[in-house]
Formats: sequence, structure tokens, C-alpha cells
Amino acid sequence: MRRPTARLISREGWLFMLGSILLCIVALRIGSVTLGIISLALLIFFILIFRDPPREIPSVPLAVLSPVDGRVLAVEYTDKGALERESTRITIRVDNFGAYTARSPVEGKVLNLQDNYSAGSRLTGVSGLWIRTDENDDVVVLMNAPRPFRPKSFIGYGERLGQGQPYGFIRLTRRVQVFIPLNSSSKVAAGDYVRAGNDILARLIHD
Repeated sequence: MRRPTARLISREGWLFMLGSILLCIVALRIGSVTLGIISLALLIFFILIFRDPPREIPSVPLAVLSPVDGRVLAVEYTDKGALERESTRITIRVDNFGAYTARSPVEGKVLNLQDNYSAGSRLTGVSGLWIRTDENDDVVVLMNAPRPFRPKSFIGYGERLGQGQPYGFIRLTRRVQVFIPLNSSSKVAAGDYVRAGNDILARLIHD
């Protein structure tokens, strides 16, 4: 197994937590029980929302890992995949009290997904991650959320991601779609709970 990778608390949550801690200090200074309870509740809430627990990344060749914590809603064929080709689509309902950090499902190079769409296409408003593996398999992760709360990536096009490596914040994403090659072997079914960077969604097939 690879070493666990985590910050315990996602870096995007530090400012929120610092604010609630300062509010706790103010409550102590002025002796306000109500303010103290509110600030403590906020601190606990932010810890739950922004937590980034340790994960053991499985050393399984050609495995496609879950990018988020959540429950699998569907594993299905689609002829309108993220790259406008036939593929298998795995839809996950995100557990927003799970890990706040999204993780790369495979190892490979990050490409620009928008290059495959014309202006005004259905990709508009969707945060996408397209990774091409060293075996030339294309794996795409699509996340959708209201504009102010869209997922945020902290990696750039052309960079390499390791399998299970953190690449962004999920924010208020509710559903995630993972598109994998049609000949892949799925390892999950609707109803399964999966954890980011830990559970295997599928295996890429190569002779």
C-alpha cells in the first residue's frame, strides 16, 4: 500500500475555522454564552465540512479510483460521454460530510476538456477533469454545482496527477460522473458506498 495522503483539514477551510476560533475567543472575552455556543457549533461544522481524512491508496495496476466520497447511483452505458464517444458512466451522489478534497481516479496527464466542445456546449457550467493515462486511456470526471459553489481545482493543464492524488475541492457538488472506456471492468454497482482515493470503481482492460 502507498503512504496515506491527507492534510486532515483541507486548506480551503483554514480561514473559516480561524474565523470561528476568533469568534470563540470574543465570546469568552465578553462572557456571552450564546455567542460561545454559536461559534463552537460553527467550528464543529467547519471541521466536518472541510475534513480531509487519511486515505490508503491501493496499489492496483490500471484501477480507477473513486474521486469523491459518496454513494453510487448508476453504472451505465452512454453513447454521449464527456468526450463525445461511447463509454461507461458511473454516477455518484456526493457525501458532503465526507472528504472535502477530490482525488484523481488514475495516474496520467491532465488535458483540457473544453477543447472537445464548441462554445455554448453542454459542458458550460460543469467542472471537468480529463486525464489520459500512459496506456492512452481517457478517464473524465464531471462535477456540477451552483456557480458560487462550483468545484475548485488547484492543478493545471499539462500537469501529471498520481493515482489518488488530491486535485481540487468539491465544495457543494451534489453529483459526480466518471466516464471510463467502454471495455473497462466495473467493480461497483448502484447502492455501493465509495471513498475518495480508496475504493476502486473499475479496472482498465489491456491485453
